[in-house]
Amino acid sequence: MEKEELVLCSAGSHGEETFNRAKLLNVGFMEALKEDDYNCFVFSDVDLIPMDDRNIYKCYNQPRHLAVSMDKFSFRLPYKQFFGGISALSREQHEKINGFPNNYWGWGGEDDDIYNRIVFRGMGISRPDGVIGKCRMIVHRRDKKNEPNPQRFDRIARTRQTMQNDGLNSLKYKVLQMRKYPLYTFIDVDIGGPGRPPS
Repeated sequence: MEKEELVLCSAGSHGEETFNRAKLLNVGFMEALKEDDYNCFVFSDVDLIPMDDRNIYKCYNQPRHLAVSMDKFSFRLPYKQFFGGISALSREQHEKINGFPNNYWGWGGEDDDIYNRIVFRGMGISRPDGVIGKCRMIVHRRDKKNEPNPQRFDRIARTRQTMQNDGLNSLKYKVLQMRKYPLYTFIDVDIGGPGRPPS
Protein backbone atom coordinates (compact mmCIF):
# COMPACT_ATOMS: atom_id res chain seq x y z
CA MET A 1 0.00 0.00 0.00
CA GLU A 2 1.39 3.38 -0.99
CA LYS A 3 1.82 5.90 1.80
CA GLU A 4 0.13 9.23 1.11
CA GLU A 5 1.85 12.18 2.71
CA LEU A 6 0.03 15.36 3.60
CA VAL A 7 1.18 18.67 4.98
CA LEU A 8 -1.21 20.97 6.82
CA CYS A 9 -0.15 24.60 6.42
CA SER A 10 -1.54 27.29 8.66
CA ALA A 11 -0.28 30.84 8.95
CA GLY A 12 0.40 33.36 11.67
CA SER A 13 2.15 36.69 11.44
CA HIS A 14 5.40 37.73 13.17
CA GLY A 15 5.54 40.91 15.19
CA GLU A 16 3.46 43.95 14.34
CA GLU A 17 3.60 43.80 10.54
CA THR A 18 0.55 43.82 8.29
CA PHE A 19 -0.83 40.29 7.80
CA ASN A 20 -0.27 38.46 4.52
CA ARG A 21 -2.02 35.08 4.58
CA ALA A 22 -1.08 33.91 1.09
CA LYS A 23 2.61 34.71 1.45
CA LEU A 24 2.75 32.89 4.79
CA LEU A 25 1.12 29.83 3.22
CA ASN A 26 3.75 29.92 0.46
CA VAL A 27 6.41 29.94 3.18
CA GLY A 28 4.79 26.86 4.78
CA PHE A 29 4.85 25.08 1.41
CA MET A 30 8.52 25.88 0.77
CA GLU A 31 9.67 25.00 4.29
CA ALA A 32 7.77 21.69 4.25
CA LEU A 33 9.54 20.70 1.04
CA LYS A 34 12.88 21.26 2.76
CA GLU A 35 11.88 18.52 5.23
CA ASP A 36 10.50 15.91 2.83
CA ASP A 37 9.19 15.38 -0.69
CA TYR A 38 5.53 15.90 0.24
CA ASN A 39 2.87 15.60 -2.47
CA CYS A 40 -0.28 16.97 -0.80
CA PHE A 41 -0.80 20.27 1.02
CA VAL A 42 -3.84 21.42 2.98
CA PHE A 43 -3.93 25.18 3.56
CA SER A 44 -6.15 26.10 6.50
CA ASP A 45 -7.20 29.23 8.35
CA VAL A 46 -6.53 28.68 12.05
CA ASP A 47 -10.02 29.84 13.02
CA LEU A 48 -11.98 27.18 11.09
CA ILE A 49 -13.15 23.86 12.51
CA PRO A 50 -14.58 21.24 10.12
CA MET A 51 -17.84 19.79 11.47
CA ASP A 52 -18.02 16.50 9.54
CA ASP A 53 -15.42 13.72 9.74
CA ARG A 54 -16.22 12.76 6.14
CA ASN A 55 -14.56 15.99 4.98
CA ILE A 56 -11.26 14.26 4.30
CA TYR A 57 -8.03 16.24 4.21
CA LYS A 58 -6.46 14.85 1.06
CA CYS A 59 -5.65 15.92 -2.47
CA TYR A 60 -7.76 15.16 -5.53
CA ASN A 61 -7.22 15.36 -9.28
CA GLN A 62 -8.43 19.00 -9.11
CA PRO A 63 -7.73 21.57 -6.37
CA ARG A 64 -10.14 20.93 -3.50
CA HIS A 65 -12.08 23.57 -1.56
CA LEU A 66 -12.95 22.01 1.80
CA ALA A 67 -14.66 24.91 3.66
CA VAL A 68 -17.77 24.91 1.50
CA SER A 69 -20.37 26.07 4.00
CA MET A 70 -19.34 28.13 7.02
CA ASP A 71 -21.54 29.26 9.85
CA LYS A 72 -20.45 32.88 9.22
CA PHE A 73 -22.17 32.60 5.78
CA SER A 74 -25.26 30.81 7.16
CA PHE A 75 -23.80 27.50 5.93
CA ARG A 76 -23.94 28.56 2.28
CA LEU A 77 -21.24 29.07 -0.31
CA PRO A 78 -21.12 32.89 -0.50
CA TYR A 79 -20.32 32.91 -4.26
CA LYS A 80 -19.22 30.36 -6.85
CA GLN A 81 -15.61 31.59 -7.02
CA PHE A 82 -15.12 31.43 -3.24
CA PHE A 83 -11.97 29.43 -2.43
CA GLY A 84 -11.29 30.61 1.11
CA GLY A 85 -10.86 28.95 4.48
CA ILE A 86 -9.47 25.47 3.82
CA SER A 87 -8.13 24.13 0.54
CA ALA A 88 -6.08 21.14 -0.62
CA LEU A 89 -3.68 21.19 -3.54
CA SER A 90 -1.15 18.66 -4.71
CA ARG A 91 2.42 19.84 -5.07
CA GLU A 92 2.00 19.76 -8.85
CA GLN A 93 -1.20 21.86 -8.72
CA HIS A 94 0.38 24.41 -6.35
CA GLU A 95 3.47 24.77 -8.53
CA LYS A 96 1.35 24.96 -11.71
CA ILE A 97 -0.31 28.15 -10.38
CA ASN A 98 3.03 29.54 -9.12
CA GLY A 99 1.73 29.17 -5.56
CA PHE A 100 -0.27 31.93 -3.96
CA PRO A 101 0.16 35.68 -4.53
CA ASN A 102 2.63 37.48 -2.25
CA ASN A 103 1.24 41.00 -2.68
CA TYR A 104 -2.05 40.89 -0.72
CA TRP A 105 -1.28 42.78 2.50
CA GLY A 106 -4.18 42.95 4.96
CA TRP A 107 -7.51 41.18 4.76
CA GLY A 108 -9.16 39.91 1.59
CA GLY A 109 -8.68 39.20 -2.07
CA GLU A 110 -6.04 36.48 -2.05
CA ASP A 111 -8.62 33.66 -2.15
CA ASP A 112 -10.21 35.09 -5.30
CA ASP A 113 -6.76 35.54 -6.86
CA ILE A 114 -6.01 31.86 -6.09
CA TYR A 115 -9.32 30.82 -7.68
CA ASN A 116 -8.40 32.83 -10.80
CA ARG A 117 -4.96 31.20 -10.96
CA ILE A 118 -6.53 27.75 -10.86
CA VAL A 119 -9.00 28.58 -13.65
CA PHE A 120 -6.36 30.33 -15.79
CA ARG A 121 -4.22 27.16 -15.61
CA GLY A 122 -7.10 25.05 -16.94
CA MET A 123 -8.08 23.36 -13.70
CA GLY A 124 -11.42 23.22 -11.94
CA ILE A 125 -12.45 23.27 -8.29
CA SER A 126 -13.74 20.16 -6.55
CA ARG A 127 -15.81 20.43 -3.40
CA PRO A 128 -17.63 18.15 -0.99
CA ASP A 129 -21.35 18.79 -0.71
CA GLY A 130 -22.62 21.50 1.63
CA VAL A 131 -23.33 19.08 4.49
CA ILE A 132 -19.93 17.39 4.47
CA GLY A 133 -18.16 20.72 3.86
CA LYS A 134 -19.64 22.48 6.93
CA CYS A 135 -17.21 24.47 9.11
CA ARG A 136 -17.52 26.60 12.20
CA MET A 137 -15.49 29.75 12.65
CA ILE A 138 -14.03 30.53 16.05
CA VAL A 139 -15.37 33.96 16.99
CA HIS A 140 -12.62 36.56 17.31
CA ARG A 141 -11.88 40.17 16.55
CA ARG A 142 -9.84 41.02 13.49
CA ASP A 143 -6.18 41.67 14.28
CA LYS A 144 -5.07 45.31 14.24
CA LYS A 145 -2.72 44.76 11.28
CA ASN A 146 -5.30 42.83 9.25
CA GLU A 147 -7.52 45.63 8.00
CA PRO A 148 -9.31 45.19 4.66
CA ASN A 149 -6.91 45.59 1.74
CA PRO A 150 -8.16 48.58 -0.31
CA GLN A 151 -6.20 47.36 -3.38
CA ARG A 152 -7.70 43.86 -3.41
CA PHE A 153 -10.26 44.38 -6.19
CA ASP A 154 -7.70 45.96 -8.53
CA ARG A 155 -5.24 43.12 -7.83
CA ILE A 156 -7.88 40.43 -8.42
CA ALA A 157 -8.72 42.01 -11.80
CA ARG A 158 -5.04 41.70 -12.82
CA THR A 159 -4.36 38.09 -11.73
CA ARG A 160 -3.72 36.89 -15.30
CA GLN A 161 -0.99 39.52 -15.74
CA THR A 162 0.62 39.17 -12.29
CA MET A 163 0.55 35.42 -11.59
CA GLN A 164 3.62 34.68 -13.72
CA ASN A 165 5.87 36.86 -11.55
CA ASP A 166 4.10 36.93 -8.18
CA GLY A 167 4.17 33.68 -6.24
CA LEU A 168 6.62 30.91 -5.44
CA ASN A 169 9.14 32.27 -7.94
CA SER A 170 9.26 35.67 -6.21
CA LEU A 171 8.90 34.56 -2.57
CA LYS A 172 11.35 36.23 -0.19
CA TYR A 173 11.45 35.62 3.56
CA LYS A 174 13.81 34.98 6.43
CA VAL A 175 13.34 32.17 8.96
CA LEU A 176 13.83 33.64 12.44
CA GLN A 177 13.11 30.56 14.50
CA MET A 178 11.96 26.97 14.00
CA ARG A 179 10.65 24.67 16.74
CA LYS A 180 9.64 21.08 16.02
CA TYR A 181 6.91 19.40 18.03
CA PRO A 182 5.51 15.87 17.70
CA LEU A 183 2.48 16.96 15.63
CA TYR A 184 3.61 20.22 14.03
CA THR A 185 6.51 22.56 13.38
CA PHE A 186 6.35 26.21 14.42
CA ILE A 187 8.19 28.53 12.05
CA ASP A 188 8.62 32.21 12.90
CA VAL A 189 9.44 34.15 9.74
CA ASP A 190 10.03 37.70 8.61
CA ILE A 191 8.11 38.17 5.35
CA GLY A 192 8.64 41.91 5.19
CA GLY A 193 5.73 44.30 4.91
CA PRO A 194 4.12 46.62 2.38
CA GLY A 195 7.10 48.28 0.74
CA ARG A 196 9.59 46.58 3.08
CA PRO A 197 11.58 43.46 2.13
CA PRO A 198 12.44 40.86 4.79
CA SER A 199 15.42 41.93 6.90
